[in-house]
Amino acid sequence: MTNDSTDARDLNKLAVRIGLPEFSIRPECEDDLEAAALALRRAWFERAHKAADATLKSPCAGTTVPMPGGDTVRFGYERDLDVSMLEERGALDHPTPDGWTSSRVLCRSGQSTLSCLLHLVTSTTVPAVPLTLHHAGRYFESKGLVDLWPQHVFRHASAAASEVDVLLGEPVFCDGRFGVSDPRTLPRARRALLLDTTLVGTAVDLSPWFDRFDGPLVAVFRSGLKLDQAGLELANVGIAQLFEREDTPVAAADNLRRIRGLTGSGLTLDELAALSAPWFLDRTYLEHYRAAIFAHNASLGSAIGRESAVFEERSHPSLVSAGAEAPFCAVRLRGGDGTAHRRLVEIVDAEVRRRGLRVTQGGSFGFRGHRYELIEPDHEDGVPFLRVALGFREGPTLDGSSPCFGSLQRAQSWRTDWIHGQGTLPASLWCSRSRSTEYTRSESMSSA
Repeated sequence: MTNDSTDARDLNKLAVRIGLPEFSIRPECEDDLEAAALALRRAWFERAHKAADATLKSPCAGTTVPMPGGDTVRFGYERDLDVSMLEERGALDHPTPDGWTSSRVLCRSGQSTLSCLLHLVTSTTVPAVPLTLHHAGRYFESKGLVDLWPQHVFRHASAAASEVDVLLGEPVFCDGRFGVSDPRTLPRARRALLLDTTLVGTAVDLSPWFDRFDGPLVAVFRSGLKLDQAGLELANVGIAQLFEREDTPVAAADNLRRIRGLTGSGLTLDELAALSAPWFLDRTYLEHYRAAIFAHNASLGSAIGRESAVFEERSHPSLVSAGAEAPFCAVRLRGGDGTAHRRLVEIVDAEVRRRGLRVTQGGSFGFRGHRYELIEPDHEDGVPFLRVALGFREGPTLDGSSPCFGSLQRAQSWRTDWIHGQGTLPASLWCSRSRSTEYTRSESMSSA
């Protein structure tokens, strides 16, 4: 790895875009890349936070605040902060179909966006509640948020229903096993179609969803924290693109912004300044960053495959539907419970250290570096699995990750005894670099 590595070139381009000098990165050290990414983040924050540091939350009338990129924002009551400088930045994520209008609205997170959209749906509906709603997806927090609404407002309908008032869909979803939604098999929506594209970003064809929709309002929304921010986590943000039929307008964008203000779901001045980084909502950069992460995780999914006697076959959506994308893999043992998956983590911990891979135990996905985490959801929300989220960064760790899991998925003899706490794990099952001794379960636990 050299200063010409993909990650090094990318970080230096980002640095130049905000007026910083390029980084000098040692060719042999992946840690230098992580340090450079954090240095870039800190340097931007030092500039971005100056605006809010010097401004009261309830400023005097006529206060204007300069943004780090040169824009000026009128700043009154922060809850009603005008974020149009970002909402109008660049092209919209999805083309607007004939007969529709479209606009972008930003909220404080993906979840706050969904919350505001549910308020919007109930406030613009013609018939009296309850509204029938089907959730075609598996994200547990979305399920929990919908479940907070009383049943006299939203009444849940099954996938077998022919039509519903509101369809909340996830084109790609994961509950420990990946799935890909087929709009043709879902109920038609009469009033509103809400699509959560957090796992796929802009990589979704909306046309089959529109084909199954009869109502006036479509909202395509996602969390914009990782894939949209070069993996630097500048600020939580939810990104919604609203579509309204030209012949039945419902003033969706204006109403959603009003709900955003009333519920305190808008960006703060600090968050607006942080998100004014030039690569946020830069469609060209988003596609560049997202494509690398999707390719890396698709490669890992291919290495695990569908035929393993060790791992289940739905570790990546491309194994379910060709071409489907995701920013991580869901590695799940066949027949494994929580205890078995905790022992699997011991194996991965030991092998990561032995190989010298720069993989961090930690949550979420879409970073520049690489992470893994054991997910143990409540029983009704899914099954245990190891989330392995390969990031944007190329180098020895990326090169070594697919062979590591590929070797493990081919090893059948160790699985039953090791996962159930007996026997030894031959180091030779991993790859040609393995040492001549054996890992025992106690050794792995003591070195964890």
